[in-house]
Amino acid sequence: MKFRFTRLMMWMGLAAAATYLLDPERGEQRRKGVRRRIDKMRKAGKKAKLEAGL
Repeated sequence: MKFRFTRLMMWMGLAAAATYLLDPERGEQRRKGVRRRIDKMRKAGKKAKLEAGL
């Protein structure tokens, strides 16, 4: 029973995220924002890696 509820909550979260990102009116802006944040995180990760000497 516990796993069934967890699975249900996971699918509900995925459906909400898909609805948010695939919105016909503002979805493209949201996807661009997500891409920008991902690129920013990647750059910060590379910078941290260089500073750590790895």
